[in-house]
Amino acid sequence: MLNYHIHGEPDNTQPPLIVLHGLLGSLDNWSTFARSQAEQRYVIAVDLRNHGDSPALTGMAYQDMAQDIREILDALAVTEYNLMGHSMGGKVAMFLALTHPAHLRRLIVVDIAPKAYPPRHQALLQAMLSMPLPTLRSRKQADEWLSAVVKHPMERGFLLKNLGRDTQGQFYWQCNLPEITRHYLKISGFPAMHTQCQVPTLCVRGALSDYVTDEDMPLIHAYFPQIQLATIANAGHLPHVQTPVEFTTLVTEFLA
Repeated sequence: MLNYHIHGEPDNTQPPLIVLHGLLGSLDNWSTFARSQAEQRYVIAVDLRNHGDSPALTGMAYQDMAQDIREILDALAVTEYNLMGHSMGGKVAMFLALTHPAHLRRLIVVDIAPKAYPPRHQALLQAMLSMPLPTLRSRKQADEWLSAVVKHPMERGFLLKNLGRDTQGQFYWQCNLPEITRHYLKISGFPAMHTQCQVPTLCVRGALSDYVTDEDMPLIHAYFPQIQLATIANAGHLPHVQTPVEFTTLVTEFLA
């Protein structure tokens, strides 16, 4: 069973919102958003396999990751739900929506398209794997090491949330970095699908990001005919982090 955290009080008046993080993220990425929703709906934030406090499992296929989410829904006896995913989590959400849409009420996809992307994170993953963790004495040293590959301080801070520290002061990666790296090309891709999801869908993209382009919209619309597109002007690939007020407003209005 994956690790998850419930924000707010479960009730029977409306379905929960399941939220899924992106590559090298965790359920903590959604904490600010989830707290903002506490009075309106309850949110179930999930650590995807090999991320956060979820178990280390073999494989990173979208079929397997979608099945992980179905197991949580079954364990919590969730019959109807809304679903939101960012980046890799958005692909998990889209796969689940395309294969098992029966109990899904609303789908929100954050800055990702159902397509294969160039392996733009390979250098980053290799840098993280080669980081000399036994020699590090501070997170500042880790940040300096990563700055050669990741220039933006916010992005480095996001990635370094994966660094844990044991009782002896030794740093370690909390995510299963070798397994993620081993299957990175599969994560970058997306399986060819021959189904449509008629569930109302919102795609939120950052204007400063190149993950969802105008050229991607015919493909997205082919899979999700009921889709709406929202672009946040000052956001990049992390609109829920970079522009939380605008992002939360869009999501709240869509779910309402």
